[in-house]
Amino acid sequence: MSFRTRLQGFVESRQKIQIWYGMGCHNTVTGRVLGVDHDHIDVESYSHESDGQIHIRRILIPLHLILHIDITTAEIEELEDSYEAPDEKESKDNNGKGQSVIDLPDAPRGYAVRVLSQLNASYSNRFSRMTAGPGGIYFSCDGSVWFVDSSGQPSEYARIRGNSTISGLRFDRKGVLYVATIQGTVYKIDPNKSGRILAQLDGALTGGGTFLSDLAIGPREEVYVSNFPSNTGGIFKIDRTGEYEVLIGGPGHGTQGLLLDPDGFLWCLEHATGSIVKRSLDGREVSRVNVAESDSFNFADGYDGNLAMDSLGRLYVTAGRAGTVIRVNREGRTESFLSGLINPTGVAFGSDGALFVLEAGRSRVLRVAALDKADRTASASMLS
Repeated sequence: MSFRTRLQGFVESRQKIQIWYGMGCHNTVTGRVLGVDHDHIDVESYSHESDGQIHIRRILIPLHLILHIDITTAEIEELEDSYEAPDEKESKDNNGKGQSVIDLPDAPRGYAVRVLSQLNASYSNRFSRMTAGPGGIYFSCDGSVWFVDSSGQPSEYARIRGNSTISGLRFDRKGVLYVATIQGTVYKIDPNKSGRILAQLDGALTGGGTFLSDLAIGPREEVYVSNFPSNTGGIFKIDRTGEYEVLIGGPGHGTQGLLLDPDGFLWCLEHATGSIVKRSLDGREVSRVNVAESDSFNFADGYDGNLAMDSLGRLYVTAGRAGTVIRVNREGRTESFLSGLINPTGVAFGSDGALFVLEAGRSRVLRVAALDKADRTASASMLS
């Protein structure tokens, strides 16, 4: 679904939404979309003022300034009702667990692509990051972190209080979960689910507004957090005490996905150029690979460009607007690994080497058979 089509859907449904927009700094407006033209959206905005009255006004927002859209609701539905059961047309895997086999237009040969978990479609625009953690795969939806076990059963793991929107999550080797929100807060949640605020980041220090997008954990428990307001932004570095500094920042450095590889290099999805940039931990650029046009990434939500690396050193990156997962090999060659998806926003590897993809547009988690094992077997067959 294109961004413009999604906006037109808001016109037809009269759904109340919150829009983050701006350049250099961000503004928010809450209301209903009345119309969409080539360059602007027409929003009927309303707010509670100090006089106790609700004030209504009309505002035109240029499409290119929109950073993020939230669907607002009075209350989050009961957790037990938050997910739909998988479709009855299932095939059984070798363990006898129900997982639907799907047919992607250009699914890679030799890999079984299955639906691990079918999620509630009403949350399709609110699923964002994905990461591997203790016992399975985790993803975020609004202010909650959800866990999916090997059978595809989802359950809520943790919830951030207040009106927060999670944009990044990552576990360290001790099972501690670090969470970043678009509003600038970084949380540290221990395995007992006792959390605290590690840092409150000011995006203006990177040259733009505050719109955190992803995070990565360093070898000394330092945390790297990307900031993505429009194409301005950069990367923060936070030490274990919560003190932070700007690693890189300024125009053109708006960064989405982050990944720390086993060799101690930081990989970053730079939106302005559509490139994956390899950096040393002091921020120095080592190399870069252009993976797609910047328009291939879901600029409106900012959660795109989620990165994962397999045991063979190949990178996988989500390109939400293009509906693809792109693979980059160690030599820097790129290929469309999965296509025909609708807004993939998350990608992560499980402990068994399987690749998991959060396809937000179809509200589901996909599982792709263990890539490293399959590729090693194929290579061995070719050599024999």
